[in-house]
Amino acid sequence: MALASITQGLRPGKIAFALQTNLWKMTPELASVLADYQIPIGSSLDGPKDLNDLQRSKGYFDKTMAGYSVAKDHGLSVQFICTFTSYSIDFKEDIFNFFLENGLTLKLHPALPSLKSGDPDKWALAPEKYGELLVYLLDKYLENMDRIEIRNINDLCRCVFTGRGTVCTYVDCMDDTFAVGPDGSIYPCYRFVGMDEWAMGHVSDRPTQADLAGSEAGRRMQEFKERVDQECKGCRHIRYCRGGCPYNAIAPSGGELLGVDPHCVAYKRIFDEIIDRFNKEMLGSMGLCTPQPPGSGERGKPGMMALIQKIISG
Repeated sequence: MALASITQGLRPGKIAFALQTNLWKMTPELASVLADYQIPIGSSLDGPKDLNDLQRSKGYFDKTMAGYSVAKDHGLSVQFICTFTSYSIDFKEDIFNFFLENGLTLKLHPALPSLKSGDPDKWALAPEKYGELLVYLLDKYLENMDRIEIRNINDLCRCVFTGRGTVCTYVDCMDDTFAVGPDGSIYPCYRFVGMDEWAMGHVSDRPTQADLAGSEAGRRMQEFKERVDQECKGCRHIRYCRGGCPYNAIAPSGGELLGVDPHCVAYKRIFDEIIDRFNKEMLGSMGLCTPQPPGSGERGKPGMMALIQKIISG
């Protein structure tokens, strides 16, 4: 089968497989094969059934959860991405409680303006709202650290405390990250797949890294890096943010790179919040402001130091 051929053909290199799917076609036979290769699965779920199906179509929830049950029974790791929209943001508490009560890891994605819709901003989540959401989820995470994992908060904390981007949104991914589409076209990353203007080459031509960088799409990616260096040079978060995601940057402008990631406002908000809370705890533990028990936040609740310890130990 294909998985065995790829694994054997690329030895001694180590291959890491991953699968993104709505889980609708998951069967015990397929789950068994995926389990043999320990392939992690990513899927999408936007919260409780009614809310999810309003955003993703009627019947989506039941079919996805049925597939999830099969995958879980076979020991597969499944994590869901939850897309917050201009509509669902008003139900953030219901969504958080759904993931908490069902023992699901939460990873969130803010809806961007659509590049394919006649009404591109209909579902888009405003950057300011996204920033407020991240702070809300930080609070909820600290209150429920022993019951849930919120991947975005983990990633944001790692960025701050390692001083570098640790997940693709906040990494300078130029020159070392590429995606190959079904037809063999090569793109800067998977989010650009299918967008002809962002094709950097084709596998049949066996392009070098220099060839890809010298393509029109490659030059545009380099322009984004230069724009970040200019527009973000005075920001204290530039080392571990790098202007956010290039794809996010093109979404509000119909595919043109006219600025950095529009969620910059949200990133600054949550990065500032993490740093300020941690500094306050540190100063408190040293008796330089209102003292708090080690690792605790306001009113003795678990704080940033406790969260960092959890992330490190995990």
